[in-house]
Amino acid sequence: MAAVVQVVGSSRPVRAEDLPRLRGVLGTPSLAWRDGDVSFRGSGEAAVVAGARADDVLGRAAASSVDVRGERMAPPGEWFAGFAFDAAAPRDGWWESFPAARAFLPRLLLASSPLGGSLTAYEPLGAGGEQAARRRADDALRSALSCPAPREPAASPPRPASLCEDFPAWEALVVRALEVLHQGMLRKVVLARAIDVEAEAPLDLALALERAESSADGAVVYAVRGADGTAFLGASPERLARVEGRRFVTQALAASAAPEDAARLARSAKETAEHRAVVEDIRDALEGIAERVEVAGTSAVSLGYVTHLDARIEGTLRGGVRPHQLALALHPTAAVGGSPRERARDFLRRHEHLARGWYAGAVGWVGEAALDLRVALRCALLRGPSARLFVGAGVVEGSTARAEWEETRRKAVPMLRALLGEAPWPR
Repeated sequence: MAAVVQVVGSSRPVRAEDLPRLRGVLGTPSLAWRDGDVSFRGSGEAAVVAGARADDVLGRAAASSVDVRGERMAPPGEWFAGFAFDAAAPRDGWWESFPAARAFLPRLLLASSPLGGSLTAYEPLGAGGEQAARRRADDALRSALSCPAPREPAASPPRPASLCEDFPAWEALVVRALEVLHQGMLRKVVLARAIDVEAEAPLDLALALERAESSADGAVVYAVRGADGTAFLGASPERLARVEGRRFVTQALAASAAPEDAARLARSAKETAEHRAVVEDIRDALEGIAERVEVAGTSAVSLGYVTHLDARIEGTLRGGVRPHQLALALHPTAAVGGSPRERARDFLRRHEHLARGWYAGAVGWVGEAALDLRVALRCALLRGPSARLFVGAGVVEGSTARAEWEETRRKAVPMLRALLGEAPWPR
């Protein structure tokens, strides 16, 4: 069994007026997370747990020893983590620095809110023991807090870009999915595709983050950088799970319509059937691990560029069930994979021909008794002047390739605007 990771930390409160300077001191973040008016930005890495199995990685992170001293605004869990949609699926060159599952503690973590925040320095226990590690954490904290504001970079000029899409391949995939649906082998399958972007200059992660946060429309904006500098950026509207003690919250978010068609969403037999499949899939996943489950009524939720059907699901975990075990029982829901779950995943392995990596997996925070993970959606990988956007749509009886193609284009608009300042097609 792997040794328990031991980390100490030192934290101090930060005034609201000092937050912009400290964001500049941290520079390009190793992680970013914004949920409403609360945000966290990390720099560097103090400790890493990575591997091929999400249950092992999340379990080791949750079981670690992290002792932080000082006043702070704490994240939902100490470790920032992510894992792949399908650990058994092959990765391509885009995902080289993103293993199947990875969790890490940053060297510095800046927490922000309108009223102020905190700065925390983490240090792993080394040969010098706890006392030496605490001195290093204190030194790093003092250095960052006293560092002057860096010069503001020059405003980035517009970046003309080319986009590459493949409708014939998408149409063939949807047709194949409909054939399997007609045979009764699947109730729903969620197909994904990539949009490749090539700009004339390196894409600016800090600027893309700023744009994404300014137009989040209720989504959680996240970013994490791999060892090779590739950044994974997104704005997820969907919670996989939030756990505090034994209480949990998840959601069934599915079915889509353009904002102008929102009124018809709840009346559409096709869309309500797609959403119902997700609710039932989540109920099945909770069987045996939850002692109480409550499903709220379904309602339409608008994200500005698209409208979905949503149902809040909450309850209480059975004794002995750890937060990460709930998340892994839920993943992948029918909202990102399909139903029945294993048949849908088998279909995607055989026919989708797209390395999803962490897309439609999860990203967020993990701790011993708490967890907050978002489904990694509405996202892109950034590397120099290149980016790969990931978008998907649920296919059920009655779906058409053209309609689902337009849905994926609507879902791509926020990330294209974050990367480029504009999108090539309207909302």
